[in-house]
Amino acid sequence: MSNTSASKNKLLTFYLNGTLFGLDIIIVKEINRNIEFTPIPDAPPQIIGLMNMRGQVVTLFDLALLLGYEKGYKHTNKHICLILKNSPTHLDYTGFLVDHAGSVIDINEDNWEAPPANISQIDNKLITKVVKLDGELVMVIDVEALFKQF
Repeated sequence: MSNTSASKNKLLTFYLNGTLFGLDIIIVKEINRNIEFTPIPDAPPQIIGLMNMRGQVVTLFDLALLLGYEKGYKHTNKHICLILKNSPTHLDYTGFLVDHAGSVIDINEDNWEAPPANISQIDNKLITKVVKLDGELVMVIDVEALFKQF
């Protein structure tokens, strides 16, 4: 007996510059709140700094700048950081500061849509698909394309 229902993916949603984004939950190691990090002098603008995660060094990137927003990371006293799992192709731990985390949602593959052409403020090479969710669009980030940038 074959299963004809669409497969489900889990997305971790989060807000950045007022926009709802999503990442495949499989690539997320953890969410850290109120982190402390060390800025790196003379680093490229997309690198915010380094943090210590239980003895592992994590490079923090400005996801807003990587996505093409003019204004990126804003210094606040409370930072929320998404730490991604490392992989055979990307051995170092990386993290992104976000405005606030959303939730983990189940998405059927038949709910995916191509990104709209008018997302010009966002680098649309990094947004592979969108999902309509309760009156909002979740912009799903292609992490492999993102990693190719650095």
